[in-house]
Amino acid sequence: MFEFINGHVHSLGRGYVVIEANHVGYKLLASSRCIEHCQQHLDSKETLLLLCHLAVSETSQTLFGFENETERSLFRRLILVNGIGPSTAITLLSSLPPDAMMRAILEGDVKALLKMKGVGKKTAERLIVELRDHLDDLFSDSGQSIGTSSDGVNKNDLVRVLTQLGYSKQLATSSASRAISELGDDCDFQELLRCALQS
Repeated sequence: MFEFINGHVHSLGRGYVVIEANHVGYKLLASSRCIEHCQQHLDSKETLLLLCHLAVSETSQTLFGFENETERSLFRRLILVNGIGPSTAITLLSSLPPDAMMRAILEGDVKALLKMKGVGKKTAERLIVELRDHLDDLFSDSGQSIGTSSDGVNKNDLVRVLTQLGYSKQLATSSASRAISELGDDCDFQELLRCALQS
């Protein structure tokens, strides 16, 4: 239902961010890393784009926000694991970066997974068993790292957002490549997106 929200950071709280878009405030639960990213745009005139996931239960409808597609995709894998709901998944994403979590799962590193808040040995083993064969599409194009590292941007994320904004795949790919070439893959995602749109 909601793919992304593009607006201004209105306010932040423990575990959530409020984005104002077209005079409507959207409250999104988010990981600590996503909230830290939003903090940089608080009181700024610049708009911020967050990807979304709507979780619907019998008693509530909750929006979750994500800085990039890697984080959202991993979140969606996590909630498919037996015993892990959306709130638990977002807590896990706050405990360990997506690339580190995926690497631990792929390598069967139980000790690394036990460092996450609320994860016991059985849950760690369940994560490995149920997700080990379902993370291939989250690899970066180069295959040298998993997803988006803490100091780099996954080109796929940039291309995906551009196509969602209406650009053709070919134009989105060339614009993303040009932006990363000009600014470097360690540049802030929003700056790369702005550069890609201008090009």
